[in-house]
Amino acid sequence: MILEYIAIVFLFGGFFFLLVGVVGLLRLPDVYTRMHAMGKCDTLGAGLILVALMLLIWDVTNITKLVLILSMIATINPIITHLIAKTAYNRGTPMAEGSYLINDYVASQRRRRRARVEEIKKGDENDK
Repeated sequence: MILEYIAIVFLFGGFFFLLVGVVGLLRLPDVYTRMHAMGKCDTLGAGLILVALMLLIWDVTNITKLVLILSMIATINPIITHLIAKTAYNRGTPMAEGSYLINDYVASQRRRRRARVEEIKKGDENDK
């Protein structure tokens, strides 16, 4: 009886974090902040829901499956979020207005990277 109430608290917590992630996805201005909101909230929301399911289901095989799903979500979501950010950065996706300092830093890093690539190309051409 008490475990059911605890599971309900975990379920509502999970739904709350999933709802906050969706609101962040709809309201935030650029891909980086949206990705941050969804990456954090869907991992925590899904984790809380899976913990609630573990409390409700008292079968070793089902709990093992839920633990495996939880561990996969906990490892895959941050990796995919990082890869999306890196791809957006490499493609030159603009940041939200007001991110002047970050945009200046990004622009300077891109100029450095382009200069290094040009040096490498010139070095390769001189070697031939």
